[in-house]
Amino acid sequence: MAAIRRGFLTAAPFGVATAAYAGVFMANRDRLPGRIATHFSAGGGADDYMSRPAALWTGCALIVGVGLLFTVMTLASRDSSASRLSAAVGSGTAFMVGYPLVVTVLVNTDVQDPAGVHLPLWHIAVLLAGGLATGALVWLLLNAGPRPEPAPPAPALSLARGEAAAWSRTMMSRALLTAAGAVALGGLCALVFGSLGTALPLLALGLMCAAFTCVRVSVDRRGVTVASTVLPRPRLALPLGSIVGADSVEVDAVGEFGGWGYRIRPKRRGVLLRSGEALSVRTAGGREYVVTVDDSATAAALLNGLTDRHARERG
Repeated sequence: MAAIRRGFLTAAPFGVATAAYAGVFMANRDRLPGRIATHFSAGGGADDYMSRPAALWTGCALIVGVGLLFTVMTLASRDSSASRLSAAVGSGTAFMVGYPLVVTVLVNTDVQDPAGVHLPLWHIAVLLAGGLATGALVWLLLNAGPRPEPAPPAPALSLARGEAAAWSRTMMSRALLTAAGAVALGGLCALVFGSLGTALPLLALGLMCAAFTCVRVSVDRRGVTVASTVLPRPRLALPLGSIVGADSVEVDAVGEFGGWGYRIRPKRRGVLLRSGEALSVRTAGGREYVVTVDDSATAAALLNGLTDRHARERG
């Protein structure tokens, strides 16, 4: 029932936004010009247009499509905190998508020439405030739910004073590498056909994503380090003194974190290149870091041994 409630609170604002846009549009249909101003410059003047039917169906399709995406993300999430956040962000997005569409219809009403339509900039403040308020309301309406008790730490590998030990593994995501290659290929195609403004951002994005499809995870006397095998920065480093325990866990990247890459959730952080086996590290601040990597049980045992020895030496 909790999942259904979260799904409903995610989908409902998009339903309201769709009904509001379609209702206002149809109520003013005969008072709208044949072409409607649908995009506005930084100064508020119109700079792009659509026919009335195209504006109606495009707007409705946009709201419904984004709504389906957020609803599926909310229902697919196994973690109550993650689904609560998804529902809140989704409902705020519903307002931020629906509000400008409705306003666009209103500013085009009774206009003879759409080139003269002007959208006051104060609507941006209403857009941001309304989106934040809607998201905050849904966040408050949803209970976070009890978090599962963390699993006990993996057995610690016994280490004598002065004994050195280290562990390291490299992980590569073929799915992310394929996506990065597709984006870069799109950039090359745009370059061939002469669209330099489109090609350069796509090429830069593709190369940047490709650099983070392969990471090295290391455990040694310094703690845990996760870094790209191509670029030295950015990197995730957890000092040994901040770690209280580690374990090997199974993680669902989409269900628990909403996707792949570096993910942020309440009290949780994740470096996720896939679903499955992962190293879970708990810090003194009450935060959990999850890194998908093979042979995570060995990494957890070594990290627990290093943490225990560090605590004994400091004590």
